[in-house]
Amino acid sequence: MAAGKPMFLQKVTMRHFITVYLLFAWLTVNAQNAGQKLSINIPAGSLEATLKLLEQQSRTPISYELTRVRGIQVKAHLYIDTPLEKILTDILKGTPLDYKQKGGNILIIARPASVNTLSGFIEDAVSGEKLIGVSIIMTQLQGGTTTNNYGFYSITVPGDSLRLQISYIGYSRLDTVISMNGDPRINFKLHTGSRQLEAVTVSGTRTIRIQESSQMSSINLPAAQVRSLPRLLGEPDLLKALQLMPGVKQGTEGSSALLIRGGTPDQNLILLDGAPLYHPMHLLGIFSTFNTSVLKDVTLYKGAFPARYGGRLSSVVDISTKDGNLYEHHGEFSVGLLSTQLTLEGPLKKGKTSYVISGRRSYPDLIASPLVKSSQEDLQKFSLFFYDLNAKIHHQFSERDKLYLSFYMGKDKLRIRDRYSDDIEGPTDNYDLSDLNIQWGNITGTLRWTHVISPKLFANTMLIGSSYKFSTGIHTENKYDSDASSNTLKLNSGIRDYGIKTDIDYRPMPAHAIKMGAAYMYRRFTPGIIHMKQTEGDETTQDSVNNNRNIPAGEMDLYAEDDWEITSRLKLNAGFHLSGFSVQDHFYHSLQPRASMRFLLPGDWGLKASYTRMTQYIHLLANNSISLPTDLWVPATKKVAPQQADQFALGLARNVFRNRYEFSAEVYYKKMRQVAEYKDGAEYLTTSKGDTWQEQIASGTGRSYGLEVLLQKKTGRLTGWLGYTWAVSDRNIPGVNYGHTFYYKYDRRHDFHLVTIYKLRKNIELSGSWTYQSASPFTVPVARYEGTTGPVSPNDPNNWPPTVDYINNRNNVRIAAYHRLDLGVNFIKQKKNGNVRTWNISALNAYNRMNPFFYYVKNYSDNNAKVTLNGLVLLPLTPSFSYSLKF
Repeated sequence: MAAGKPMFLQKVTMRHFITVYLLFAWLTVNAQNAGQKLSINIPAGSLEATLKLLEQQSRTPISYELTRVRGIQVKAHLYIDTPLEKILTDILKGTPLDYKQKGGNILIIARPASVNTLSGFIEDAVSGEKLIGVSIIMTQLQGGTTTNNYGFYSITVPGDSLRLQISYIGYSRLDTVISMNGDPRINFKLHTGSRQLEAVTVSGTRTIRIQESSQMSSINLPAAQVRSLPRLLGEPDLLKALQLMPGVKQGTEGSSALLIRGGTPDQNLILLDGAPLYHPMHLLGIFSTFNTSVLKDVTLYKGAFPARYGGRLSSVVDISTKDGNLYEHHGEFSVGLLSTQLTLEGPLKKGKTSYVISGRRSYPDLIASPLVKSSQEDLQKFSLFFYDLNAKIHHQFSERDKLYLSFYMGKDKLRIRDRYSDDIEGPTDNYDLSDLNIQWGNITGTLRWTHVISPKLFANTMLIGSSYKFSTGIHTENKYDSDASSNTLKLNSGIRDYGIKTDIDYRPMPAHAIKMGAAYMYRRFTPGIIHMKQTEGDETTQDSVNNNRNIPAGEMDLYAEDDWEITSRLKLNAGFHLSGFSVQDHFYHSLQPRASMRFLLPGDWGLKASYTRMTQYIHLLANNSISLPTDLWVPATKKVAPQQADQFALGLARNVFRNRYEFSAEVYYKKMRQVAEYKDGAEYLTTSKGDTWQEQIASGTGRSYGLEVLLQKKTGRLTGWLGYTWAVSDRNIPGVNYGHTFYYKYDRRHDFHLVTIYKLRKNIELSGSWTYQSASPFTVPVARYEGTTGPVSPNDPNNWPPTVDYINNRNNVRIAAYHRLDLGVNFIKQKKNGNVRTWNISALNAYNRMNPFFYYVKNYSDNNAKVTLNGLVLLPLTPSFSYSLKF
């Protein structure tokens, strides 16, 4: 054993020596190759021959695939004492090849493709209007993107060329090949219909497949589709069109209020060119404030809210208006039974600056006032009308910088004044006078600057202003001989916003679409200031103002999100929304995670899921299911916490029937906290007793869950949708309904909508919608008691004792289902001078279904537990017509 040890050590030592020697030799050879210099004359010829010559002269093995070098020619070069690396770099310059050294050998490899960014805007070829949500498909890479809210797109991919397929509803598809050298910036122009484009191929329209998007619980509604539907009194209505979608309910018959997934009207964030709109309805909620002639794009989010939105629990309605025609002057005039409107647009500086202005005014007072006055001798004044004004200026400083100034103003006015004089026994100076004056309206404005920072980076900065005001005045006077008295009540309420917001859109590569931004909004609430004054003769007996004072507040927002295509099957949109609210020396804050995903299942079905948390720092106090202007907007305070909701959704989606139809089915569950209601028995409008609205309300929890199914066809002669909703919504609020859980006033179990638009001929368009809704809950008193205010005589014929209703449970009965058929037809004629004339004839409630707007108790049975209800019907069979002219 002792003799074997030295032999073993000798073997180990020899192995180490050989290893070190070989390593040293390899490094020496590599060092020689790396520093090798050649003097060589390379003649013009093929790359293959040049590489063989270099291999022979340098004695360095050069490996390559013949298919890669074949056909490539090299110019003549003379090198004197030049490194081999420099020679290889020169001869491979301008070819798709590169080289690398490995183990003393040189390998000729394919040059990595350069990464370039294609960016620009997509616009209407005739008007220059930027198009939102255009689908851009990279056919070779099986990926794509869409334009943002300002028509901007950005695609970063490797390669020297890119084949694109660009499509948008109502426009001809564009197929083209783009050279990707040097980060090209290209603005694409799309034509409507089947017009031909120069140098590109045009074919039929195509929409992005619904199963490919990570977004769920959203609906995009073209303005043209709204204008094709049957109309109430000849007026196309955006909010009534949205009510026909699954998951969206109306309050009562004829109302334009949006009640989404168990929510209330105040839980909807209505954005008009980025500015919040607080009361989007006219004529006591019957019509919406949106003039469809100026609308460009409308998107409704019912859930899966992207992180860039916040401040409401139930929905976001993002509305964009037209920018105006950059090249030609155009207009539209329309007149119907309710209103007339005029829209003008065109260039202020051709190709640089455009404008659009639109005005609308209703005239029920002009028609009804003479009729009412002739039948009511005591009526001195009657007026009921609304008007809207939209205006926008768009200026292009350069391809990178654009400025937009948007303005909206809408107002409603109701005035009824009558004076009764008792002149039966001859002329007297005695009279009774009453004067009701109610006004409400919105004003919004945005100044937006968009800037293309780089081909991948887009910024939008906005200054925002919004104001909603409601005022009412009730004045009564009476004089009898020498006695005179008067009562005056004035109520003012509203909300005013001033803010700034910045959004960043970053597209580093097709697999990522990153958005981030920040905002600050200063708000000033006027929660129902009441001034009361009473006089007796020349003496003032009461002159008081309640304790509801203006409340200033500030809201801050910060968000980030990424729409990330992880694999070809899995796509995720994840982000967060951080908000804070400062009011009355108190600060609330909320971190709201957002996530939605899609996974492509076998059979090309898209499985989608989402989770969102939303926080709302404002409340709307209302006593009814109609969104009236008398409802009060109030903030979260020290005593009243902000609302919050968590929503989960799971769904399936797919384009079916050869991609001509979109199918989606979703289930959702939403839990709401700190939702506010008036307490049982609370006064609707607090008086000067010292109470404020904060003592009149209670907060609790709510929940809603359901199933929504939508089958929609967007292209072809026949378009429309079929939607079904099964839903449950309830509340549990201490101090309301004795603390017991109750079905909410907007709870309906089933909703079914069938909407069709059919182009019978080029100049005739038919439309129809049928709606079925199961019975909604209604509160009926189960008993009525007689009250007394003092000693009474049962034989006194003037004795009318007060009554007190006993209600055992809120929304304790469901009375009757609701269903209605609406029909419409458009007769369209294009004149020789290019003008387009349209007659619309509509019939709402075509089979005259008596759907009550409201129920009231007529009487109670004296012998058994029965009550007789009467229903007030607002919309029987209602025919209408309207005329419009585009010029």
